[in-house]
Amino acid sequence: MFLLAQPAMAGNVYQGASLVPAILASAVYISRNLQPNADRTITTPGILLIIMTDNDAIYSLLPIHAGLMRHLSLGLNELGVDVDALLAKEGLSADTWLEGKQDVPALVIEKLLDHCLEHTGNELLGFHLAQCVKPEGFGVLGYIRQACQNLHDFILVCIRYEHLISGFGKTRLIKQPDCCLLSWSARTLNPIFERHATEFMLTAFNTTRSLLHNPRKPWLKEVRFRHAAPLSLNARRELEAHFECRVRFNQQESALVLAPDALNQPFLYADPALVDSLKQHAQSLEASKHEGDFYYRAHRMMRELIISQSASKENLATGLGISTRHLHRLLAKEHINYRGMQEQAQLTIAIEMLTGSSQTIETIGVALGYTESQSFIRWFKKQTGMTPNRYRESAQSRTL
Repeated sequence: MFLLAQPAMAGNVYQGASLVPAILASAVYISRNLQPNADRTITTPGILLIIMTDNDAIYSLLPIHAGLMRHLSLGLNELGVDVDALLAKEGLSADTWLEGKQDVPALVIEKLLDHCLEHTGNELLGFHLAQCVKPEGFGVLGYIRQACQNLHDFILVCIRYEHLISGFGKTRLIKQPDCCLLSWSARTLNPIFERHATEFMLTAFNTTRSLLHNPRKPWLKEVRFRHAAPLSLNARRELEAHFECRVRFNQQESALVLAPDALNQPFLYADPALVDSLKQHAQSLEASKHEGDFYYRAHRMMRELIISQSASKENLATGLGISTRHLHRLLAKEHINYRGMQEQAQLTIAIEMLTGSSQTIETIGVALGYTESQSFIRWFKKQTGMTPNRYRESAQSRTL
């Protein structure tokens, strides 16, 4: 679903990033009543909301793990925010959202953020909150981080397992001739939420520096944010003082920019055996999480179709015993589209084949449906920041 908004009376059409949470909430409600492939125009007071359905997720419903929410609430308490009272303003119970085991839709956190900003006036709330949250707040990823050999290993773990923590963020490793970018982006139509979530995540990533043998050794060349600079000069100075480097705004990517050798600086508590054990735990979480849910049945079926060289939306629907239209609806409810599910399954299979077999890159590419090995190599590098050969070499070196 793609949303465009403009003032109802006149003016240009803006991309969905100009929408505010209240409009998003309306869009979520409206979207549930739209038929697939039907474009609608809905007028709300002062806003013309154009909803064009496609395969994209309804971002405000993307999940965030309840465990992370609990740790965020503790961090907010440290910053002087009464989370229970703010949730109550939305008619929400802290017992439901903070004590339960269910995932929390991003919309709840968007609304909570609005109240926090109104209450505190803290324009660096996400940045400050990241300094309060402990690694275990990120669940199994936080524990794996402690035992990784280096930053590069940890980034690959994030790429592989971050969906266990949140459904709306994407980590990427972008290698350039003179630097590497640890990039994070948020799938959201709310620019305020995107700003604070991005500052939170890049600040949290930067705490990994404490695991180095020499944590005072500089490892950032600069920090880049897609959003505009804070209004306050003191806020900009605080960011640069914390990151100990130049912080640039209005950039194409939000990323920590590192020297290439920063990826391989050894971590103080590296424990390969523990990492393997924790990865097995992460895989068991994947297998057991909502075992009977549609998404996991569809994911398993997708793997089978890819392996049998018969992956298509029609075959997936047939294998699940439903129509393609019903498949589209169910995927939308799970906040993913067909292509996203296919790529996630392809990446999992590719990693398994690269690390668990001696098959050639060309053979693996063909197995995943790529007729040209270069197309597979480009796709894999886009997903992980590494070529398949380099990924295999890195995985093999970690097992020696």
